[in-house]
Amino acid sequence: MHGPGRHLAALVAALCLAIPFALAACGGGGGAPAKTATPAPADPTPAPTEADRNSVRTADSGKTLESARRAADSLPRFESVTQSTNRNASGITTDRARAAFNGAGVAVTVTRADGSTLTLDSSDSVHSYTLPNRVFRILGPARIGRAWLTANIADRAATVSRLAVTTANDDSNDWLASGYWLHIAGQNLLATAPTVTRAEMGAFVDGPELRSPPNLPTTQRAHYEGLGAGAYATRYGSGYTARGITPGSSEIGEFRGIIELNASFANNTISGCFGCKGNLLFTGVFEDGATGAQRTFEDVPTDYQLRLGTAQIESNGTFRADNVTLSSARVRQAGLGFTEDSGSWGGKFSNIPGTHNEPRLAAGTFGGRAALSDGSQAAYIGAFVAGKQ
Repeated sequence: MHGPGRHLAALVAALCLAIPFALAACGGGGGAPAKTATPAPADPTPAPTEADRNSVRTADSGKTLESARRAADSLPRFESVTQSTNRNASGITTDRARAAFNGAGVAVTVTRADGSTLTLDSSDSVHSYTLPNRVFRILGPARIGRAWLTANIADRAATVSRLAVTTANDDSNDWLASGYWLHIAGQNLLATAPTVTRAEMGAFVDGPELRSPPNLPTTQRAHYEGLGAGAYATRYGSGYTARGITPGSSEIGEFRGIIELNASFANNTISGCFGCKGNLLFTGVFEDGATGAQRTFEDVPTDYQLRLGTAQIESNGTFRADNVTLSSARVRQAGLGFTEDSGSWGGKFSNIPGTHNEPRLAAGTFGGRAALSDGSQAAYIGAFVAGKQ
């Protein structure tokens, strides 16, 4: 593994998966001064850093945006739940993510239709952290969670990801993994002026309780609540110059928030909203379109809401629909309208029953793409886990 050059530090910021116009929605393109990469040590092959990870995400913001836009309209594939840039003529994702948890770390193999693979591995972590216990109270009090930001960077290919795992305190076989990734390919990716020829983005959820069908109830309604996270990419149009944002400026980062789902097992339908309860929080990198200067920002609250339209629940516990829309009161107040607003989402119910026989959780992926009347574009993709309330 090699340490990347200055531009690779920008790419990782895009990977933490995808909601548009974060700075504009919060009143401007400000933020902390740009982070600079630590000078390379004498070792010719130092391990990547968080700054290197950000460089990967911003190496080619245009291709990253296009890969996110394509992933947003892909329907999830089942086995695990996987949603990505690569899809077939029917619009269904062709990648397949499979996670393996050893009690301490997680490795995810993403297999493409042609048999080639990507590996997302917590051993490539540039930063890891324990998730608060309150995050997993949805699955019961005795849960622990951990997340890793990873980077695997070479001269012709680079992959960055965020991986998370929740496990039962007393049973390491009771686990659920989720995450998202960005992969770029090209030439001279370790140089100060890399050439990116291809970008792919995706999100997944996997674990033992999602690998076989549940026994679904036939009459109840159920409310599910949990957490979602993802990565996004944005290119600004002409509508934000009053806020100091030059047309052509870009933003790449991640977001997180609360997801709510409502299922009717009598009607076999499910729908939900991401961001209707609490704010969606954005962290990422903004790059000025005129000067190329970058600014980082962290946990910026926004008023974006993602509506997950009604999906049919199949007898095997899966559901998916090409029905995702984005809304923002602040965008409307700025006099801008949506000229494009679409996306796909889907997931699976757990095969472990809850207190009243409903599945104890629903987990899956979502994505969307949007364009505004001023020419701004954005796309996002992410994953969620929601527990029965």
